[in-house]
Amino acid sequence: MSKIFILGMSPLPFENDRKVYGTGIRTWQFILPLLERGHKICVCNYAIPSAYADDFKSKYAKDFIYSMDSKGKQDFINSVLAEKGEGEAGESRTGGEEKSSRYGFEYNVLKKDDFENVELISEIFTRFRPDCIVGCTFYPSYIASRLLYYLKSKNKDNTYNMETGDLKGRGKINSKNWNRDNDNTDSVQNISGIPFWADLFGHVMAEAQARAYIDGNDECLFHYWNSEYNIISNADIFSCVSLRQKYALIGELGTTGRLNKYTSGYDFTNIIPCGLPPEEYKHTKKVIRGRDSIKNDDFVVLWTGGYNTWTDVDTLFKGMMLAMEKNSEIKFVSTGGEIPEQDMKTYPRFLSMINSSPYKDRFIMKGWVAGEDVPNYYLEADVGINIDKDIYEVRLGSKNRILDWFRAGLCALSSNVCELTDIIEKEKIGYTFKPYDSNDLSAKLIYLANHPDEVKKTAIAGKRYGLLNFNFNKTTEKLQKWVENPTFSPDRGKERKFFFSREEALKNLEQITLRQKKMIEEREKRISELEGIVKKGFIYRIYSYLKIVKRKISG
Repeated sequence: MSKIFILGMSPLPFENDRKVYGTGIRTWQFILPLLERGHKICVCNYAIPSAYADDFKSKYAKDFIYSMDSKGKQDFINSVLAEKGEGEAGESRTGGEEKSSRYGFEYNVLKKDDFENVELISEIFTRFRPDCIVGCTFYPSYIASRLLYYLKSKNKDNTYNMETGDLKGRGKINSKNWNRDNDNTDSVQNISGIPFWADLFGHVMAEAQARAYIDGNDECLFHYWNSEYNIISNADIFSCVSLRQKYALIGELGTTGRLNKYTSGYDFTNIIPCGLPPEEYKHTKKVIRGRDSIKNDDFVVLWTGGYNTWTDVDTLFKGMMLAMEKNSEIKFVSTGGEIPEQDMKTYPRFLSMINSSPYKDRFIMKGWVAGEDVPNYYLEADVGINIDKDIYEVRLGSKNRILDWFRAGLCALSSNVCELTDIIEKEKIGYTFKPYDSNDLSAKLIYLANHPDEVKKTAIAGKRYGLLNFNFNKTTEKLQKWVENPTFSPDRGKERKFFFSREEALKNLEQITLRQKKMIEEREKRISELEGIVKKGFIYRIYSYLKIVKRKISG
């Protein structure tokens, strides 16, 4: 059992708050499997402002209890997988006979000022004395990197260099050997370093590019890169959402000098795709059918979540208009809206398009609804729609909302841009259309509206596949293994000779050029000698052999 200090985002998906974001789901994806395996956990989460009241104050709970219906969870898994004869979707220690499980952990939900107060975070950290730190998503991982810097620089005799990762004046450390029982021990002095897992939930520089485009300026780029640089310069190991992002991250590690002589052969990166908890959604009340002029036999296209910088509302609007023109039973229902912390322009622009449409009465725009009501929309709709611009942020990322639909048994329709939508197309567990192609979108909508039985079968296939391949336990297996024995990266505490002054860089470049020139001259000499052996007469060949032997003997 390990003691794990987690920095993440709130609200978590089981909390009855106004909004649930993908970053909160991601945080819970990391926490729950670790709780199920008996680890002791202290969580410090950032309270996403738009999900809480304006006067929200930080909450501190040392003994927060989460209760889970274990029997219902297992029944859900069995019912979904039974028809195909699949095994269990990942391990669980809750026990088949237990009706419920209770997990206790320290849970602190902090407003912005408190979450960015590294001294406050360090007090919680020091009291808890963890074996490792796990940052869930980008922003918490950045705060974790600041926390490490603060702790390592607090002791004047043992400073830490953020540029090189050098731990000056410190010996080899094993976090498992800390003295937890001695109350007189100076915890900060013992914390000469602690293994740090950073989760980069999406490629942040690609997200920065998307935001810069919407804002019409590049001012945000430095902020994003400065934060990213601090994370990738200091974490020991990383997770990302896709294979595509993994290679983008490796490129970033190269730019910061992490691909060095110490880390050759070391695997910095792990793929943890978006996940879904194996718990069944329950329908509690009607929210669509028989309301807002929607009939029971209408074909409901559902949007859920925020309209972010990568949302292609132009193609969405055009495609829906074309489909509505040809099929009067197609209706569009939307829950969600603008994202105050990220994008305040895309959703209002979409609303203005709808208001000028002759079919505006068939667009039911609900805005953000209570988190507890969202599953009812999943369960009453016919298809969930996701539409993205074909940009790097989407190509390298993934889609939590699609996994929510899988969990609910709602058929997914998406532009095919990211790795997850590639899987959908390949495995035939949903439907895709070409990005920016409103005609292809319209054609798919009309086809699906005319083939409801096929849609239902595809939805079931998506639910099975999602539960088997994207459940929390399976997706976090590498994290679970690492926290059992958290380790430092091979270059932790080592000097990284990567950043030079202009004079040093030119001097090094000159040395490299001279070495390359000598290598080329040596290669050309060897080629010439070999040509002499092959092409010349017997006596000349003997002479050439002797020259080669003499050169090798002389070194």
